[in-house]
Amino acid sequence: MTETDEKPEEKKPVKQGLHGWKAALAMFGCGSLAAFAVFGVLSLLVTSIFDFTSSGVQGGEEPQGIAPDEIGEPQASIDPGDLDLCSRNLESSGSLNLIRVDSGGNFEDPGYGETRVVRDQCEWELTPDVNAASMWDFEYKYKAFISDSEASRGSVASQEFDAKSERLSNDFNNVSSQGEESLADQSHYVYGEISPGVAGYYLVAQTRSAVYEIKLTADGGVEGEEAVPVQSMRHEAKKIVDVSDVEFGIWIPK
Repeated sequence: MTETDEKPEEKKPVKQGLHGWKAALAMFGCGSLAAFAVFGVLSLLVTSIFDFTSSGVQGGEEPQGIAPDEIGEPQASIDPGDLDLCSRNLESSGSLNLIRVDSGGNFEDPGYGETRVVRDQCEWELTPDVNAASMWDFEYKYKAFISDSEASRGSVASQEFDAKSERLSNDFNNVSSQGEESLADQSHYVYGEISPGVAGYYLVAQTRSAVYEIKLTADGGVEGEEAVPVQSMRHEAKKIVDVSDVEFGIWIPK
């Protein structure tokens, strides 16, 4: 080797990984991500606990818009206007498709007193669940005896029920079937022809000390039938009884 020959410069080993400010930055970033992850888990846990607690509290309260029929116990007393089924309950029932056609001025409630009878009468056009030729006419009337003891007013209501049951077939030209129905506390129905081409299903029912009449008439038949069958009319009447039975059971005091 000559003097002019230079020794090869030794290469410094390359450091592996991150060092210095890069390492610090990486550690800071990882720490931040870990912190955010922990914070996210904790936030989710707290939110879940809060939602569970809130839903538990709300479940014990009566939701807005829920009628007393959801509670299941009769009221201790009834204020004037509480038992207005035509304006407050039938129309708002989700099971019935109704259009009111009367003026709506038949409701009577004398208020507190020794002789208190709440009554109303209303008329509707009803769209049935069955595929009918047209909407049905629906007339509804009721009389609720509020005064006196429960036994006494129940007896008066039973007499009213018997009297209305006897007259129930008066509007029919031809009665196809009639008898007791297993609806409400007691009920009686008549089905047949009101006039040529018009079928009718009339029902009188009693719930506690309330007596109510349901009159359904259908002009024309349903798909595949010349006249509306009794089963189809009974189906709609049962839905009306279900609403009435609950409301009278709740609002009429013990």
